[in-house]
Amino acid sequence: MLNFHSFDLRKFWQRVLTIVVYAPAVVVALYFGDLLFFIAVLVGVFISLLEIYNMYNLYLQKHHDNFYYGYLLTVLLLLAVYLQEGRYTWENNIFLLLSAAVIGFLVLELFCKKIFFLRNGFFYLLRSVLYTGLMYVHLILLRAQPQGFEYCLYLFGVIWANDILAYLVGIVFGRHRLAPDISPKKSWEGSAGGLCGAVLVSVLFSWFKGWDFSVGGWPVIISGLRISVWQAVFLGAAISVFAQMGDLIESLLKRALQAKDSGSLLPGHGGVLDRMDSFVLTFPIFYYFVVYFVR
Repeated sequence: MLNFHSFDLRKFWQRVLTIVVYAPAVVVALYFGDLLFFIAVLVGVFISLLEIYNMYNLYLQKHHDNFYYGYLLTVLLLLAVYLQEGRYTWENNIFLLLSAAVIGFLVLELFCKKIFFLRNGFFYLLRSVLYTGLMYVHLILLRAQPQGFEYCLYLFGVIWANDILAYLVGIVFGRHRLAPDISPKKSWEGSAGGLCGAVLVSVLFSWFKGWDFSVGGWPVIISGLRISVWQAVFLGAAISVFAQMGDLIESLLKRALQAKDSGSLLPGHGGVLDRMDSFVLTFPIFYYFVVYFVR
């Protein structure tokens, strides 16, 4: 039986209108790169941190002044990586190990269905810096690659396809709950729809040979990706899995902090953190795939 009765038309159009504004702005920042892109990343991370700390303060009903160090550390980390202009140096090996450790820790929390050390303000601050700053470092590094715009466009396209198909298929066909204790509305049917959408877009990118045109006198050159179809299938599926895990990890945090949404900046979606949770784990994973496997 189809679940059309659960379809919220007003919220759907809110989501659509938000995407119509949000997606082109992201693509433009990605295309021009450099300082414009860095500022866009910095603003997104700053708002995400604001939402993370606001949820925590509301949960404990008190204000933590030391959270300002979280903003400072995150900005310094992103700035240091931006100034090195994407060169792959020994520091990136540290980022690789740290990212693997952070992802492993977050996945452990997900499987245990528990946020560890939740009431420890210092640990929460450290968690926020690693969850945002360290993960977003890899987006800056990815954009700095020779085909950085194409790689970023691919990643965003695959995750957007995953999120949109998971949402629509889940609304219409969702019957079996994926993680009822963490996110009651997510279903296995929606998860499968997201996986199929991600793989399809990934394969389409692998077939894409490139465009060369101009918009208002601005030259636009987009090259194809040098990955095989089988790589595209594997990569699309892996990105979908980690994107959905990232979504559940943020849902677990919100549930622990008794928050419905991280914020209200994006109508129909919630906060910036709600919109970007699918990307957090995939930034480092896709970046290191590009560095080590794409030639």
